[in-house]
Amino acid sequence: MESFKGEKIKKETSTQKIYFYYDTENKIDQKSKIEYKKKDLIVHFPRGFEGGDKYKTIKQFSFVGFKGKLPVGIVKSVNYGYGFTKKLNRFAFYINDNFTFKEVIVEKQGKTELDTTNKILYLSEISLQKLHDSFDVIFKKNNAEISSVLDTVLFELFPAKIEKPKATYISNTIATSLSNWGHSIEEFSKSDKRAILDLFDKLSLTNDFLSVESLAKTKEIVDSKYIQGVLKKYRELMILVTDGDSLEKRWQEFLKTDSWIFSSIFAQPVILYKDEAYVGGKNIDNKNGKFNDFLIKNSLSDNVSFLEIKTHKTKLLENNAYRGEDVYSATKDLTGCIAQVLNQRDNFQKEFYQTKVKSKGGFETFNSKCVVLIGSIKDLNDNQKYSFELFRSNSRDVEIITFDELQTKIESLQTLMKK
Repeated sequence: MESFKGEKIKKETSTQKIYFYYDTENKIDQKSKIEYKKKDLIVHFPRGFEGGDKYKTIKQFSFVGFKGKLPVGIVKSVNYGYGFTKKLNRFAFYINDNFTFKEVIVEKQGKTELDTTNKILYLSEISLQKLHDSFDVIFKKNNAEISSVLDTVLFELFPAKIEKPKATYISNTIATSLSNWGHSIEEFSKSDKRAILDLFDKLSLTNDFLSVESLAKTKEIVDSKYIQGVLKKYRELMILVTDGDSLEKRWQEFLKTDSWIFSSIFAQPVILYKDEAYVGGKNIDNKNGKFNDFLIKNSLSDNVSFLEIKTHKTKLLENNAYRGEDVYSATKDLTGCIAQVLNQRDNFQKEFYQTKVKSKGGFETFNSKCVVLIGSIKDLNDNQKYSFELFRSNSRDVEIITFDELQTKIESLQTLMKK
């Protein structure tokens, strides 16, 4: 008998053609396809490499509405046994291992559904295309990576004969990787973060990739996230209850790190000029030198301002009323802080020219502003708030700001940016 490998019509009726696959060498003789004459339907019966079933439970693929032109992701040659293409093997294995479908129905404009009751997997042309495209990107990426590794290793082994490969980006690599991102920064390694920053820096220089609008939007998002992080740290400090030098030091470190907050305090374009700055006052014994918590400079006029801070737990007013029920006196901490910052300004102005020469210029003092950051208004009762506002509004040379007020300013800035 002459050897044969292929498909032949075994039976034909008025409504269908039934095909069988024959391989005389491997003794395969099994039904492979049915073509319907009076409706747009083709049925494939997937075949294993050596005959028999290709899948554990799936017996047939039905194609509806394709007019003989089958969709992507489907093996169209009988010699390869029909079924899903090699690129969709992982999908096929998953279906094989997790379900007991007996039939796959692919309808051009149909539904996409896992019908476990009737043991049918429904796919549309669009869903099959999506599956194919997703795996196609991975296949191309893997092949490109293999070729790249091969070229690199060959060059390292035979540099005299093999040209150094040119560094090329594998298309869709970023898109594929980010499709699996769980939207947590913790998932990125340090190398990932450096690569993203480097990429953004390079792309921001090109006019054809990032528009002014997209850059502005990106900056808004980054700024909002940054302020969100600063507020988180701020709130963590605000819930601390133990007052003292260590807490004051933590606030100083926080403000030094996030010095942009000074612009919210002074309501003008300022920069942190110096923390713990020497502002004069030494006597003949080189003692009693005065140091200011933060020396702030207007970035346009160079005029300096003085900021003295305590903590959010520092008391603003005495606990007991001084007169009646609504007259409270300021605490020693508050009045002492005010006197301290005024003394610093006075010493600075007296020794201004000498200090400026020694510091090689860079600053001026024009009736420099003094600010005290201290306490929390929320710790006051209504009568105390009345006394505090009277005291504060009459403090002409020193502005008093509380820590909870500063927090509200930063929160308002975040709200404004979100809008």
